[in-house]
Amino acid sequence: MEIDIFTKFDIKMDIMRIEEILSTKIFDIENMHNPFVNSAFIEILILLRDLMAKCEKYSSRISFKDDIIIQSDIYDVTCLIKYVRDALCHIDSDNHLTTSGSKNTLNKGYGKTHIVTIGNIRIMSDYDDETCFCFGEQKIYFKRHIVRAFDEAKQKLFPLIS
Repeated sequence: MEIDIFTKFDIKMDIMRIEEILSTKIFDIENMHNPFVNSAFIEILILLRDLMAKCEKYSSRISFKDDIIIQSDIYDVTCLIKYVRDALCHIDSDNHLTTSGSKNTLNKGYGKTHIVTIGNIRIMSDYDDETCFCFGEQKIYFKRHIVRAFDEAKQKLFPLIS
């Protein structure tokens, strides 16, 4: 499928903006108290969701499953990114809810750590070298999910827009 000039521009802008945000190192532990961490996270997830949709439409779906909590509507990283983007953009979304009905929104863990316990649900970050964000009972890792999906999207889309 041919990509129109406007879509090519959107892809280039998405990639440039994500790279710009990542270059700030805002997600490093040293910046955990920066008031713009959440804002940067929200913007990246919106742009990354757009890139995932464009990969699926113009190339192929990004579908790795590593470190993903599989459930009926989340079966790969593209689904996970959509789930988290939807939670971020829709405050009343059920994507914030745990199976017990409690709300878990944008809790973070830096390194291997206990993030939150809600009733009998204990959410952990499993890696020393990671930043983990939580919504409901789902986790999205910064390097293992976000950066990897972004890198794969660039590999798939960049040749199509050059």
